[in-house]
Amino acid sequence: MSSSSEGAGLKHGVSVAAITVWMGWAFQHLWSVVSSGHVPQAYISESAQHLAYSDIIALYRTRFLYQHTLPYIHNRIEYPVIMGLFMWLASLPHGLLPYFIITAVVLYAMALITYFILHRLVPTKAVYWAVLPILVVYGLLNWDLLGIAFMVIAWRSYQAQHWRRSAIWFSVAVFTKLFPVFFLPFIAAELWRQGRTQQLFRMVWAFLAASLAINVPFMVANFPNWALFYTFNAGRALGADIYSNRWIHGIPISSANLFSLLVTVMAVAWLVVRVYQGGRVVEATAYAFTIFLFVNKVYSPQYTLWLMAFAVLADWPGWTLLLLTISGIADYLNSFTEIHLIYTQSTALSWYTGHIFNLGLLFRYTALVVAGLGARFAPTPPSRYTASRL
Repeated sequence: MSSSSEGAGLKHGVSVAAITVWMGWAFQHLWSVVSSGHVPQAYISESAQHLAYSDIIALYRTRFLYQHTLPYIHNRIEYPVIMGLFMWLASLPHGLLPYFIITAVVLYAMALITYFILHRLVPTKAVYWAVLPILVVYGLLNWDLLGIAFMVIAWRSYQAQHWRRSAIWFSVAVFTKLFPVFFLPFIAAELWRQGRTQQLFRMVWAFLAASLAINVPFMVANFPNWALFYTFNAGRALGADIYSNRWIHGIPISSANLFSLLVTVMAVAWLVVRVYQGGRVVEATAYAFTIFLFVNKVYSPQYTLWLMAFAVLADWPGWTLLLLTISGIADYLNSFTEIHLIYTQSTALSWYTGHIFNLGLLFRYTALVVAGLGARFAPTPPSRYTASRL
């Protein structure tokens, strides 16, 4: 066996062990609630107090998953179709316990799949996905790993020039969680630049066909329930985000939506031009998503897990990935401490919000800027990429 294969085997072993430890730790941390067999009435406040909250557990009760009703047809779920179907399928065995175990095992598998595909795509940086402990706090917080795994599968298929397969996987990823949509305009710009218009049209038609197959049955059966993902997010109130400060807090939701949309569209348009001029798709996607996170009206803490995936794919410097991990963990601690104080109506809420919580938000957004700029101006060995830097 060659030294290179031995080194790769050691790296895989360490990475698999790390993912297993992080996901196992997250599972054990949530087990105390799940093992009781029911979700407590005061689950949010109690779990926030112990830093053990999970949407996977909370929504089992609040979205009536235990009733096994068909998602979108007989049940309202504020997620895209693929995620809603997965939630329903995982809940079919009766009881909170099997539902949580099935979900945790699948998400653990998705974390591993993501690592191995990342290693094929970015062998020097994939290990960061595994060894940095961000999976402890976000691996089982929501179903994000499902969408991330589908996204990297789609990108791997694109890199292998399996055009239709890539488009279908991108459709699955987008309708699991919307964020992989950021890849699409830059892929189109790259294919157009390369003169691969036939391949581009194949991808467009395959994406549209898969998207219609995924969504149309639920649109026809119960359009308002199917559209809840879009109406819910459009009307969602401002939260712990860039707008939560004394200078602009209180602006209308519609104004925040419009501002976020305009900035994101302008950033994507500028980056599309850069890709058309020779820039890298993954680099543009990571920057576009970073800008989106900065201006979006809602920043759920687990969005940092998505940024980690985009940043690893784009081969950001290791120190930026470490910074994002520190920021993500700090954001988790800060956000759920604030939630606990809100739900318990603690007298310390006002002091904590004014002295600690807002500093945490400042650290979050500073980390986004520093990591993004650090990646933008990091030196790139000319032998690594044929495309120009953005």
